[in-house]
Formats: sequence, structure tokens, C-alpha cells
Amino acid sequence: MTPSDFRQTFRRLSRAPGFSALSVLLLGLAFGALACVFSVVYGLLFKPLPYPQADRLVLVESRVLGIPFDVGLSTPLREEIVQAARGIDGIAAWREKNVVLRDETGRRMGSLDAALVEPQAFGLLGVQPALGRLFGAEDVAEGAARSVVLSWDEWQKRYGGAEDAIGRALRLEDQDYRVIGVLPQGFVFPTSEIRLWMPLGFSADERSRSRAGSFDGTLALARMRSGSDIGPVGDELNGITKAMPELDGAFGDSLKLQVRPIRALWTGERRDALLLMLLAVSMVWLVTGANVVNLFLARALGRRQESAVTAALGATPWQRARIAMIEAAVLCATGVALGCALLPAGLALLRHFDLLPTGTPQAIGIDAPTLLLLAALAFALCVVLALAGLAVQRGNLNDMIRRGGSRHTAGGAAQTARKSLVVAQVALTVALLFGIGVLLRSTQNLLAEDVGFRRDHLLYVALSDLVPAGAAPELRAARLTEMAERTRALPGVAAAGLGSMIPFGHSIATTSYTAPGNEDAKDQPIGYDQKVDAGYFTALGIPILRGRAFSPEEVRAGAPVAVVDEQFVKRHFGEADPLGQRFKIGVGPDQPDIDVAIIGVVPTLKQRSLDEVADRVAIYRPVAAPPYAAMAVRTTVDPAALVGPLKALGEEIAPKDALGPIVTLGDRVADTLKDRTRLNALLGLLGVTALLLAAVGLYAVLAYAVRQRVPEFGVRMALGARAGNVLRQVLAQGLLLVGAGVVLGLPLSWLFARLLSARLYHVGTFDLPTLAAVALVLGGIGLLACLWPARRAAATDPAVALRNE
Repeated sequence: MTPSDFRQTFRRLSRAPGFSALSVLLLGLAFGALACVFSVVYGLLFKPLPYPQADRLVLVESRVLGIPFDVGLSTPLREEIVQAARGIDGIAAWREKNVVLRDETGRRMGSLDAALVEPQAFGLLGVQPALGRLFGAEDVAEGAARSVVLSWDEWQKRYGGAEDAIGRALRLEDQDYRVIGVLPQGFVFPTSEIRLWMPLGFSADERSRSRAGSFDGTLALARMRSGSDIGPVGDELNGITKAMPELDGAFGDSLKLQVRPIRALWTGERRDALLLMLLAVSMVWLVTGANVVNLFLARALGRRQESAVTAALGATPWQRARIAMIEAAVLCATGVALGCALLPAGLALLRHFDLLPTGTPQAIGIDAPTLLLLAALAFALCVVLALAGLAVQRGNLNDMIRRGGSRHTAGGAAQTARKSLVVAQVALTVALLFGIGVLLRSTQNLLAEDVGFRRDHLLYVALSDLVPAGAAPELRAARLTEMAERTRALPGVAAAGLGSMIPFGHSIATTSYTAPGNEDAKDQPIGYDQKVDAGYFTALGIPILRGRAFSPEEVRAGAPVAVVDEQFVKRHFGEADPLGQRFKIGVGPDQPDIDVAIIGVVPTLKQRSLDEVADRVAIYRPVAAPPYAAMAVRTTVDPAALVGPLKALGEEIAPKDALGPIVTLGDRVADTLKDRTRLNALLGLLGVTALLLAAVGLYAVLAYAVRQRVPEFGVRMALGARAGNVLRQVLAQGLLLVGAGVVLGLPLSWLFARLLSARLYHVGTFDLPTLAAVALVLGGIGLLACLWPARRAAATDPAVALRNE
């Protein structure tokens, strides 16, 4: 191939700007979408992480039935793992925290994302300071001076990269901290949003084995020994938990330790969604490829006379093949280049839909595996296009020259190939649309679930920042009580209530209890421990099914009474009346259980997600100032109208502090489905794209067929055929292709739905209503795609058609 060949190719393509532009655009979008999703899948799931021996770094998580997040490891359990686990080389506790930055007067100046880490964490990660030093045992000793380590970016932003930043003071959470070190540029743990690190230490009481069951959400990072595998290490750790009698009261038998690679910090629960996106975008790439092949075939059919003349003038088969291959290569290469140019926009779109997290330690974008994939697919498509172009050029040269390029009778094989491509496009589109349909129905079913309370006109107000960390219990109780009472007095407020565990909120608490009538059992069951005030049930709109709610006097006194949910009654009383029955609740290590009487029964609520199964009972206790409190506010007006007054009220009560987020509880419920809705939106975009591409392919095939059959239609109409008959014949031809594609798409739809089964909710993998809707949509779009060629055929003038023939 010479530069002259390419110049001639560019000239030929420039003489067909519509074909060239459309082909490059389709290929660019297809290659760009595929490169975007593949680069994210590779980057998050497979790309090496920038830590020494990163394959040995793992997260040790505590998973409990009914709690959809890691509850953390207690300090005694972590220490037992270090001493007893042969597969673990080291372990360190850590947790994230948003710390308040204050000026010299104590006024809040903003907040910073921080990570609290045990000193050995940096050693596990294999990082050295860029300036100063990192934490040591002396930084977590009792009475040690408070210290912080800054990220490189925070050091540059706050101190301009000055080396004398070491030793300077930062006022965080009403305490002065000294900067002792700066981490290297680009270091990330747990995310790039972290601006500083603080030392995490534990008291002798927290290290006591009697506190082994005290899970407080402290997370664990570990390094496996060389040669260890995640599966056996996880089994070993679960064996250790079973051998610790101090854990008998912690979550019962539902506590399981799970070991996951450290990259799970950034992949989260995205793995299945990303692989599903990769499958869907691959299907769209195939549909696009089929469309481009169809366009290429149509162009080759239209140039048969030109090819025949070239052959008659002495061009060899290889020379003609070279022309087709260079054209295909130019189109594919240009499409790949356009796709690479669109990659940043695609990554931004995935980041917007939260399929690409921010703050990953590894760079995600164009890399060698992505380029290799694009090159391989472009080469394969190039070969297919070249072979398609060559296949059309076969035939009798004299016949092709005599009949001309515009009205020659195309080979049956070429037309069959084009129709087959349309059928394949429709089949893939059916499968993709069906998958999207069952996912949408699942989301609708979830949104229709009864959560047990009224979510309309209901605000969730986080109060964790209203009281500074370490404040006296009296100050905490006074502020929370004042906030609740003054909120109830605001215009537009129907009710307000405090609770430690408002459904779909940020906190969760459990407690062990003695099952009524089974006081001698060794294993105590675990239930949700909900501490609430007198206005809680009214504010959330939770009906009292039996008995009564707490009185203000019981709340103030912390009376030994309880309200339980229907699940508790069903499990422990059956059809018997629970009112007045007594049972004991565990309140903490080294403390006696308290005996409470049941005074009321409420419905079983959805606590964390809409698809959760009621596998844990809920126990409500009266507390005036619940720990980890949030407030539920029932409004008589638009909830958004009360956000401002509530913030102003919080500033009046605590001028130096602030309220946390204020959102509607309906939004919080919907947020639990945001992963589903975002994925549905992206898949819907791909589905619409595939549908449009299939319609374009169908239109192109029918339009070409009509153009070739103009003489035939002219003869038919000259012999008395009506325009309506011709119209119906062309429509039938097109809809037959659509029908064949739908039938072929049925097994593909079932297979695709099987892959989605874990995401389906009360929807089968062969849902007939969804399948019928998909068939109707495709039939309607197919009818529109057929209509223009059919009308053109029906409008044929017999005299003109026969004269041209």
C-alpha cells in the first residue's frame, strides 16, 4: 500500500460525504462507548494498584444479616486476629471522619475529610513521608500531643508547600493539632478526597476482651502473608470468631467476617453493574457494526459497474481487494480516533452516574489494554467490511457493465446478507430492551413497597453536628431537647420526633435481648435498638397497632417500657396478646440487662432498603436525648419551605456548630435505589441507540430494495395493481424482518434476563407484559422505518419506470 492508494481512497470517500460521515460517526460513537466502559472495568477491577504488593492488601469486614454495610471490627477481635491468624501479616484500624476546622475564636471555618488510622496502617500500605514523619506508637499513647499528617494537595493549598509547615497548629474539633508530616503527591487512602490523617488509638478498656462484642464501625485494613489466598484466610478468620466466647452476644450466628481485596474500597458494589454495562455496550457495538457493514454493502452494490470497468481495464483481483481494504481501514481508523477523542466525555458521564468513583488511586482512561481491544475490534471489522465489499464485486463483468451501477440486479447473496444483518440487529435490540424493561419494572415494584410509615411531607434532619464531639451529656440533652421543642413550634410543622435510628438514616444500632419464655437460652437473639422520644411515632406517621406510644413522662424518666414491631410479636407470641409481657434487653458490656414491659405494637418498618426481608425485630425504648440522634419533621407545607427556618434555628441554638444534612425522607428512600435508577438510565440510553440503529438498518435495506424493484412495480401497476397493494407488499417485507428479529431475540432476551436475575424484584426472567411492550415498540418503530420506502414504491409512475428500464 502506497501513499497514492490512501490519497485515492480519501478522494473516493470525499465524493460520498453522507456515507463517509455517517459511517465514521457511528463507528466513533460505538468505539468511544466501548472504550469508555472497558477502560473503567479494567481500571477498577483489574488494573494494578500503586501500592507495594497490592495483591496482598485486603479489607477485613464484619457482615451481619440484615445490615447492608460493614459494621467494623472491635479492637479485641483485631488483636486476636493478629495473634492467631497465620494468613495475616498485619492489621490496622481506620475510619473516615469529617472534621470541623475552626479559627482562633472557635468559629466554624469549614470542614475537611479526614481519615483516622492506626500508626501501622502506613507501613501496611508501604508509604514513606514526603516531609516530616508519620505516626508512631508515641502518637497514640495516653496523654500524647495531638498530631496530623497532611495530604500533598492540602499542604500546597494551606501552606504553599513551605517546609516550615511541620510543627504548625491546626484547630480541629475545638482542639489544637500539630502538623508532623506530609504524604507524597498522588498517595490515596482511602480516597483522594482525604485531606489529612489523624492517629487512631484505643484505651486499655477498649482493648479488654470483654469489649470484643462492641462493634463501632471501625474498619480494618490487613496484609496477607505471602502465598496466602483470600478464601482460606476468610475461613481462618471466621474460625477465630467462633472460638471467642466473648463474641457470643454480638449479632448471634449472623456475624461473618469477609475478606475482600483492597480495591473493593473503590469498586464498592459497582462490579456487577459495570460488567452489565460492558455487555450492553458490546451489544450496541455489534448493532452498530452491522449497520456499518450494511452501509458498506449498499455502497459496494452501487459501485459494481465502476468495479467492473476497473477490472475490464486490467485491474487484478488483488488490486480491487486492496481498494476495499484501504477504504475499510480508513473508516475504522477514523472511527477509533473519534472514539478516543470522545473518551473523556464518556468518563465524565459514567462519573456523573456514579459508575466511575472519584478518588481512585489508579488512573483510569486510555491505556494499553483499551488500545489493544480497540485495535483488535477495528481490525476484525475492517476484514469484515473488506470481505463484504469484495463479495459484491463478484459476477459477470459484461453484465455489470451493460446493466449499470444504478439498476443492476444485485446478487441474492448480498441482499440476503443485508436482511440477515437487520434481523440480527433487531434480535440484539429486543434482548437489550427486554433487559431494560424488566429492570424498570423491578424498580417500580420496589418504589411501590410499603415501608411502614408515611414518607410524604417528612423531613430528615441530621443532628450529629449540633453537639460538638466530647460534649457533656447535659449539654447534649439540652440542645437536642430545645431543638425538638422549638421545631414543633415552627409554622408549618405538624410534628417532630427524635430517634437514634430513623429509617433510611445514617445510623444503625442493635441489641441482644432475652426472648420471652426462653430466658435460659444460651444464644440471645439480636434486634434493632431504637431509642426515641414521645413525638417519634407521630412524626413518622407510624400507626400504633396495639396498645399505646410513649408518654412524655416515660421519655423524661427513661421508663422500663418498650414498643415492639409486628415481627417481634409474630416471632415470640404468635397469636397471643403481647401487651404487658416482659423481657430483658442487653445494654452493654459489664452491665446488667434491663427488664422492660411491652406497652405497644407498631408495623415492621423497612429500615435500610426497599427490598430487605424482615429478618430482625425492632425494639423501641423511650429516651429524651437519643444517641446519634436525628430528627423527623412532619410538615403541613412543602418540606423545602422549612429547610431555611430549621437551619436558622440550629444556628441560634449552637452558633459555633451547624446542623447536618436536611433532606426529605422520600428522597432518602429514593436514594437507596439511585444505583438502580442510574444504571437504568444508562442502559435506557443504549437501548434507544440500538433501537434507532436497527430502524436505520431496516430503512436502508427496504429503500435499496424498493429502488431496485422500481421497474417491477411499474409493470405491476401497468397491469392493474393498485398502489395500496404495493404499499402493503413493501410493509409486509419490512415487518417480516422485524418479526424474524423478535423471534430470534426471544432466547437472547431470556439469557440476558437470567444474567440480570439478581437485580430483578417480583419480575420473572420471561416477563410477558415486558416482552409484549418491547414487541409493540419495535413493531411501531419498524412500521415507521418501512413507511417511507413503502410510500415511495406505491407512488411509482408506470410510464416513467418502464421508460427508464
